[in-house]
Amino acid sequence: MLVKKNRYFILIFILYLTLLLGLFTGEDLLQGAEIDYTNILANKLSIFRNDIIFYFKNYEELGLRHSPIFQIFHITFLNIYENDLFFRIVNIHLNLAIILIFYFSLNLKMKKNLQGNLLILVSILFLMPSFRSYSIWPDSFLSGFIFFMLSVFYLLKFIESDKSKKNYYAYLNIIFLSISSYISPNFATFSIFYFYIFYTYFKFSKDLLKIVLLNITLSLPAFFYLFIMDNNFINTEAQWVENLSTFSLHNLANKVIILPTIFIIYFIPFLVIYFNQSKQGLLLHLKKLNYYHYIVILLPFFLIKYFNYGEISKVLGGGGLFYNLLKFYDLIEIKLAIISSISIFIILLFSANNLKNSIFIICLILSSPQLTIYNVYFDLILFIYLFLFFNNNLFETVKILRQTKYVKFFFIYYFFILNLYIFKNSFYNLTQNI
Repeated sequence: MLVKKNRYFILIFILYLTLLLGLFTGEDLLQGAEIDYTNILANKLSIFRNDIIFYFKNYEELGLRHSPIFQIFHITFLNIYENDLFFRIVNIHLNLAIILIFYFSLNLKMKKNLQGNLLILVSILFLMPSFRSYSIWPDSFLSGFIFFMLSVFYLLKFIESDKSKKNYYAYLNIIFLSISSYISPNFATFSIFYFYIFYTYFKFSKDLLKIVLLNITLSLPAFFYLFIMDNNFINTEAQWVENLSTFSLHNLANKVIILPTIFIIYFIPFLVIYFNQSKQGLLLHLKKLNYYHYIVILLPFFLIKYFNYGEISKVLGGGGLFYNLLKFYDLIEIKLAIISSISIFIILLFSANNLKNSIFIICLILSSPQLTIYNVYFDLILFIYLFLFFNNNLFETVKILRQTKYVKFFFIYYFFILNLYIFKNSFYNLTQNI
């Protein structure tokens, strides 16, 4: 047993070394992380650095959609170490906390001696392009994700604890979610999901009121900075794309059609395992879908005439793996709509008639309202949710994690996804040079 565990530690260490290798070779699987980082560093932070107080008070002038908290953190390092490489090395090692917190969260949930299987599972994070790219090219999202993971950990502690400690863990959950939201505002929408969890335990009570008041109190500095000081850097419009609006049928169609094709990637390995485990259980779950669900399934076909992500993709990228792979082969929109409908159908099999899962999916969608659709804002959150909170009476995560063969299947699956990204990037660069 000890020998097997050592193998898994060696696996994690090797994957860690690949991350360091990526740092020194300039790896960027997202094909946008390096550009964002270097542009902000060269064109924005030099201005911010010259007069940090002025530009903190007038942050909107810089035209950044990133929180100033992360930029101040970055500038602090630049003022001490002129070589930015040190900041990037520190950033990689800080992000390793995400893997540690995920491991402790899984261990808390499983309550079993499954160390070997959990080590394989957490090592998958090293294979995720968003984790790799934003560890190598620092970004506020992944820095905020560290504190978001702490909020997840304390939510699990809240669920597992006895009544006397629930308030304590609820407050810690809210505090860390607040910190993550100040670093990257995307996480703020998950306060709705957390509120639902707290409500299921506290109902309408003084304890729930205290939680709401703490949330409001912690959010006041953000409202003051955004609306009183008029630093509304959370701009949902993209000034680089003409004649397109965030609040339009075009953007709605883009989200309805593309997002399911991004989400489905993380449901597929579960689907494969559940077919092997219980085909009958899946069929019974299928019968729970009603007419409203089928309307949602057909939405991509209703909205296909409004689909318009080509110009956004040309200027700002994004769109997810399926969209970009199809784009190489002269994307026919109806093909994407078919994949989207199938994806919605499968996701509904897992989340229909489960309010908790539905609220989470809504929070995940609302966390990225802008025109651009980037996989990075969804993959890590969805991955950890599926293993820590997802429940639809069709499967139990504990049962899956008890089987080493299933955990290894997840690892192989995500290793395959990693290679798809490598292929996509290599093929794209090849076609650009022909």
